[in-house]
Amino acid sequence: MYCAGRLASRQLHGIGSRSRGGLRCLSTTDAGDRFFARLGDAPPVSALDSTSIDTIARRLSHASSQGTPTHLQFAQPTHPQSNAAVLLLLCTVNGQPSVLFEERSGRLNTHGGEVCFPGGKADDTDGESLETTALRETHEEVGLPAERIRVLGGIPPVPDRSGRLRVHAVVGVLRGELDVRRLRVNREEVERAFVLPLAWFYRADVREAVRFRGTRWIPQYRSDRDGLVIWGLTAFILHEFLCRIARKPCAVKQGGMGNCQG
Repeated sequence: MYCAGRLASRQLHGIGSRSRGGLRCLSTTDAGDRFFARLGDAPPVSALDSTSIDTIARRLSHASSQGTPTHLQFAQPTHPQSNAAVLLLLCTVNGQPSVLFEERSGRLNTHGGEVCFPGGKADDTDGESLETTALRETHEEVGLPAERIRVLGGIPPVPDRSGRLRVHAVVGVLRGELDVRRLRVNREEVERAFVLPLAWFYRADVREAVRFRGTRWIPQYRSDRDGLVIWGLTAFILHEFLCRIARKPCAVKQGGMGNCQG
């Protein structure tokens, strides 16, 4: 498993509290509103039917055709040594479009208890594609076979905290309804697998923008009631995905990320 918990230190690190390591969280009434507002207050799709899935795939493809946005160019590691791939998996749970997450086992030496996407390091020596890596790791970690997953596209890679690992996000959708209780979770790596409705990420009370070193806004999602925090690279990838599937195209401005045109 690779935990997408942190970006390279020159981009962001140490997000997990309201004031930490030079980070400052915004309230939901100031610039934080502006950071998220143009995504809208609801997902662009209400169901993962064939039309909606094709729409998401088309928007991901269109965004990729525009080249790597400024904030992701800034984030590229200078001397990457290896690659990793994670799977941002859309799924239907109780009729709702949702996203699959994992909580890493607390027994692991690094990043224990953090929320992440399924995924892991690619074996660059055997020619395995990044898509195959993401699908293989997902099967190993939660038991979902690749045959049940349709790949819709991807998001340009970003580095981990060390700056030596380039993390690629593959976006997929699960065929059929998902019953989370029936997932075969690998307890050596994963404490639990869970889903959150896509609509949850559009709620003003769970999302906040964090100021990093006075120059950039980065996203964070949290539920104090549930003790849930989605931060770092996982939140970064998720927000980039939401920007790319927004009803209106997103433009990235210097010093920010994923600002959707209104």
